[in-house]
Amino acid sequence: MSVLGSYLKIRRKALLRTWGEEWATYFILAPVMIGAVFLLGRRIFHDFASKVGSVEPVSLSEPALLQSVLALLSLKIFFNFLPLSKRLYPTEQSLTIDDLLPIRSETRYLLFYIEQLIRDLPFFLFGFFVVLFLDKPHLIGWVFTFWLFFPGMEIGLTLLWNHLRPPSRSELVLALFLLLWLIWFLPIESLGWWIDFVAPFLVTVGFWGFGRWRYKDVSGVEQLLIESQQRGTLFRRIGGWIPESVRPLVIRDLQLTLRNFAPLFWRNLAIAFFLTAAVVLRGNIPAAVFCAAATYFLSATASTLFALQRPYRAMDYMLPLPVERIWRGKVIYAITLSLPIPWLVWGIEMGVRSVSFADALPLLLQLILVGLAVAALTGGTICEGDQKPALHYIIAGFLSLLATLFIAVFHPLLFVLVFPVLGNLRGSAITRLENEEAA
Repeated sequence: MSVLGSYLKIRRKALLRTWGEEWATYFILAPVMIGAVFLLGRRIFHDFASKVGSVEPVSLSEPALLQSVLALLSLKIFFNFLPLSKRLYPTEQSLTIDDLLPIRSETRYLLFYIEQLIRDLPFFLFGFFVVLFLDKPHLIGWVFTFWLFFPGMEIGLTLLWNHLRPPSRSELVLALFLLLWLIWFLPIESLGWWIDFVAPFLVTVGFWGFGRWRYKDVSGVEQLLIESQQRGTLFRRIGGWIPESVRPLVIRDLQLTLRNFAPLFWRNLAIAFFLTAAVVLRGNIPAAVFCAAATYFLSATASTLFALQRPYRAMDYMLPLPVERIWRGKVIYAITLSLPIPWLVWGIEMGVRSVSFADALPLLLQLILVGLAVAALTGGTICEGDQKPALHYIIAGFLSLLATLFIAVFHPLLFVLVFPVLGNLRGSAITRLENEEAA
């Protein structure tokens, strides 16, 4: 059997094993919770539509949609540049037994390409539902085409840029803003021409350079990854508001996040950034919905981080602190990570719409309360999923949607209902963590 056939067989067995272990999560719990939220939300919006405005499809022209798609893909490329570099090159942090096997570079490239397709599938499924929401089913073929060829462009750009000169974080940010500016101001015909030229070029460069530059540029990439980890003093300066009892744990988690310990953070950050910017095109959809969605995706990083820390949790248990602080630290971490989102949504709303001062303050209060509720519930449910991120996403999403509906539709003071829910989650988390410590 060929190497590719063996790889696909292993992937299929891993997928079947995952479904066998968590079939109840995907096929029973998820449909029940999503259906309950849909039915309850539809009833609430039907009864209280006069307060929040009717939720209608957003009118978006195809040129504007293309610009939005290119902006979103640009965010994914630049936020995923360091994690992809870490996985792409055989550095000391990512060297595996596969790199020692006599496998041809073309086969390695194909295996890595398939892995990228699997990793990008949720991202493009999100785009698929957005296209359906905008009532443009004729663009579904373009979504599939982007998904099929985008990994080649991403691999090619990463290899080429690291070969010419590994960029610093500031250079990545500068290039991102420059690209977003070009996407926004260039004529749509010019964008189409550049896409037709750049896409095949990057795919070709990625295939050609994978076997030639991947080992040659390892030292430069390792230096890039080391420099990207030297960010410890930043959180010590801004962590003064964090409670002193959990401050070291929260600062450690924030440092691990920027050091790519949880690579999904960059994908979540790109989605949160896009949802925040989408407030400009929100139509009649309440701004609180975009704030809640962006906060949920960003604070969900706590679940992945918590699951990845499980093999090292013994170091936390050896410290002279109650296990409750481990749970509370993740709640504060989720809130800290998503704290700027309500302010960004409010600032964009003030910038693109004429809102009086009397309406601006209640809107800011509503967005802050929605952001705090969603972040706290997402961080507080990390133990409810038995440290399985997929199950946690479903439970946290269910509670976050209910919190958003209650605060944004009924009354902001219903934010106080979050505290008894967190109290119940706290007791459950303490029990689970104590059982894990005893085991």
